[in-house]
Amino acid sequence: MSAPEIIIALYPPAVRDRWGAEIGREVAERGVRTWADAVAGAVRLWLRPSDWPETAAGQTRRVLAVTLFTVTAAAMLLLRAAEPTPYPHATVLWLTPLAVGALLAAPLPPLTRRALRVIGATTVRTMTVPAVLVAAMFALANSGLVEHPTGALRVAMVAYYWSTLAYVALRACTLIARVLPVCVVPSTRRLRGALLLVGAGQALAAGQGALVAVRTVTGVGGLCVTAALALLATLTLRTGQNLHRSVT
Repeated sequence: MSAPEIIIALYPPAVRDRWGAEIGREVAERGVRTWADAVAGAVRLWLRPSDWPETAAGQTRRVLAVTLFTVTAAAMLLLRAAEPTPYPHATVLWLTPLAVGALLAAPLPPLTRRALRVIGATTVRTMTVPAVLVAAMFALANSGLVEHPTGALRVAMVAYYWSTLAYVALRACTLIARVLPVCVVPSTRRLRGALLLVGAGQALAAGQGALVAVRTVTGVGGLCVTAALALLATLTLRTGQNLHRSVT
């Protein structure tokens, strides 16, 4: 992909549909000096979903629902990558708002036979491979065949573990996107509450990470995870604050 195509892909779908060609043409004509401004414009638009054009009814809410699950999945991966915390009981403080926010944003399936059949078939088609990979990971971990791997084998097992977690998270978000057309899209009020709850959970997790960094010797990896969580929290809270009731 060319640089203009990559930059266009960063914009919300409705913006791409309406002005993507125009943005791409301007970026291509003006060259490298416009790249930073174009990317910054994409970030600003993601933070202001109430400004997106609607090319279909409920499009903004559907995009936000999928985005919220993507952000939640990214936060969970970051938290899994963090070093073990000396305050395990504090986990509930950030895990609870994350879980409640995800539940609020979850699409509700209509109680019809056709819809349930479509959702079931889509779930099987989307999540079968991730389920097999997770089952294989657990089987290997509990088999006793490799208790203390070293060298290349350890690297391969760690790579398999993290690639499996990332793939499961990706397919779970894909599942949400695929079932939304046959589900009841969350209302603007629910999405706003979900965004604020998820952002609050991320902020609490980042605060816990910062507290650990102050009181203990934390490696660079832990500091990077804390900074990434703080950034995600800021972006999520800003988006929730800027989501107005006018979004249909």
